[in-house]
Amino acid sequence: MKNVTDIFKDNIKQYGRELYCKITTKSGMNIYKEDINSIRPSFNTGLFKSVMCALEIDSNIEIKEGTRFDAVTGVKFNNTTYQTITYKNYKVYKCEIQEDTESYKIIAYDRMLDAMKDFDLDITERLTVRQYLIRIFNKLGWPVNGIPTVLLNSSKYIEPRIHSEIGYTYRDVLDELSTITGSFICIIDDAPKVKYITETHETINEEYLSQDDVTVSKRYFINSLVFSRAEESDNIFRKDDDSIIENGLHEFRISDNQILSTLERDTFIDELWNYLKNLEFYIFDIKSTGIMWFDVADRFTLEAHEHQYSVILLNDEITIDQDIEETLYTDEPEETETDYKCADSTDKRINKAYILVDKQNLKIEQLTNKNTEFETKQVQQQQDIDSIKAQVDNSVEYKRQAEGYTEVHLTNAGAVDILHLEVEGTKTYEANLFPRRRIVSWEFFTT
Repeated sequence: MKNVTDIFKDNIKQYGRELYCKITTKSGMNIYKEDINSIRPSFNTGLFKSVMCALEIDSNIEIKEGTRFDAVTGVKFNNTTYQTITYKNYKVYKCEIQEDTESYKIIAYDRMLDAMKDFDLDITERLTVRQYLIRIFNKLGWPVNGIPTVLLNSSKYIEPRIHSEIGYTYRDVLDELSTITGSFICIIDDAPKVKYITETHETINEEYLSQDDVTVSKRYFINSLVFSRAEESDNIFRKDDDSIIENGLHEFRISDNQILSTLERDTFIDELWNYLKNLEFYIFDIKSTGIMWFDVADRFTLEAHEHQYSVILLNDEITIDQDIEETLYTDEPEETETDYKCADSTDKRINKAYILVDKQNLKIEQLTNKNTEFETKQVQQQQDIDSIKAQVDNSVEYKRQAEGYTEVHLTNAGAVDILHLEVEGTKTYEANLFPRRRIVSWEFFTT
């Protein structure tokens, strides 16, 4: 939440308030209210993404592309002094003349614009999620004190070069990191930050808005989390069956996230699921005569229709010209529905056939995997693109259970050499292996 005074909160809701604005470039040029026709601050995002805030300015004075500036907006009532909000360190992305008004339309963004360039970070070792974020912040010249000491999945490892040479920007990578940590990576008061949904303890009522401009729809919550890798049959999940029976399916699906493209993606799912299953808020859309102090992912209470609703702000669009008009809303996330018969809680039990392309090392890995109650069959092929050499590895894992004193028979075992045998039981057993004799190793386990 922006740092504003109680006087600001009181003045902004008064009829007959006075407005103020000023732009100061880093080179020292000042543009005052008389030459600023309008300022439109905004941000728009979905759940768990990086966020770039924008300023659209209609100015009688040109501000050249690449210029950094601060914009100040203020409000006062009667003879009090102006209470202000500052939009710090925005950079002009585009400035063009408007022929009909002979004024300049200026589009500027906060420091997230720094991340809109090709990802070229050279990483050769596995890093934890937090270490990876630190390396990216350092590369972008951002301070790292906005990265929490502990965040969701912070100690999980990311494979090196997973984002290299695939056409990603730094912001694309930040999006994926936001998703797997259940956070928003954004710029708050010119400080890059990994932000979680934040309770402001603020209540917005009819003093700030008209009942005719208030829409509150369904309560949003999550009772299923799915990690998806393109194919419908290649999903892993966590879900609350009791909640699904009572309330219907409310699924949050993460698809085609590079960090989750490895065979260790199920290590990320539990921490995120334990957080998401407790997340709840209302979908809403309101128009206001000015609030202005909320940041992205701020939670506040909306008092309307004789009810109170806990909401989270994901979209904010403000127009400041002769007066203030502000639209605050959160759209309902896209609904998905997974075929859970083709998914499982871990990669190890999913029947799958897919191709993983390692663009960095010029390799292709093809994997076919079939699982039944008693056995796992896998065929894996690795192909070097340069030399067109392939190595095929066939492996079969057979599982049987038997009670009492009995012989263990593997039926339908197929014509394969036994390379490793494990027998688990309450005693150590002798192993008579027929008809094949090629035994590399065997192990007995007692319980």
